[in-house]
Amino acid sequence: MRRIIRTIAILSLLGLGIVGYLKERQPKPRVKAPTSRYTGYELNRIAINRAKSFTVLISNEGFFGISRGTGVLIDSTHVLTCAHVAADANGDMWVYPYPASEVVQGRPIFMDTANDLAIVELSKPVIIPHYATFQEMHYDGEPITIIGNTLGAMKWFVSFGIVSGDFDGYILTDGVLYGGNSGGPWINERGEVVAITDWTLLKKGTETEVHGGVSADKVDVFLKAWKAPSAEMIINMSLGDHK
Repeated sequence: MRRIIRTIAILSLLGLGIVGYLKERQPKPRVKAPTSRYTGYELNRIAINRAKSFTVLISNEGFFGISRGTGVLIDSTHVLTCAHVAADANGDMWVYPYPASEVVQGRPIFMDTANDLAIVELSKPVIIPHYATFQEMHYDGEPITIIGNTLGAMKWFVSFGIVSGDFDGYILTDGVLYGGNSGGPWINERGEVVAITDWTLLKKGTETEVHGGVSADKVDVFLKAWKAPSAEMIINMSLGDHK
C-alpha cells in the first residue's frame, strides 16, 4: 500500500513539473507600450503622412531677395500661413505641394496682422484626399509633431515635441524649430492641427528653445472672419503691416 501511495506522489510531482515547464514555454502576452513624449514615426506615421500632404512649402522670390516659409492647405485653392510669410511676397510667391512634383503660384488675399495670419490663393487647384482640420482642445504635455520648411531648405522636415503651455492665445512648445517653419502645422496624434508655427522666444538676442504657435481657436476665428470680413480687417490687409 505504501508503495502505491509513494508511486502516486512521485507521479503527481512529475505532473506538476511538466505543467510548470509547459507554462514556462508558453509565449508571454505582449504588453502595449505606453505613449511616450516622442511617439516615434511608426506609431503615428499615418497621421504624419496625411499632414505632410496638406503642408506646403513657400518660396517668396523677388527684387529684394528670397524668403521661405510654410503653410497648410485648407481647401483645394487656399493656403493658411503667417501674415509675415505672406507679406514677404514682394515678387513671386511659389507654393510647393507635397511631394513637390509640381509648383503653383500664390498670392495673398486676406491678412490679420494682429494675429499674424494670412490666406493665400493658389493659381490652380491642388486636390488631395484630406485638407487640414483644426482642433482647439489640447493639454499640457500632449505629444505633437511639427512639420515645416526648416531652415528654408525646401524639404518637409518633421520634429517632435510637447505642448509646453499657453501664453496669450498662443501655444508653447520646446520642439525643434528653425527659420522657414513659420506657418507650418503642429499636429496631435490624430493628425489634427492644434497650432501653426509663428515665433521663437529670444533672450538677449539669442534664440531659445521656446517657440510659439498660433492656436487653433485663433485660427478658427480668423477663418470665420475671412468668410465674412470686417472693415477693420480689410483695412489691416490694405495697409500691409506685419510683424
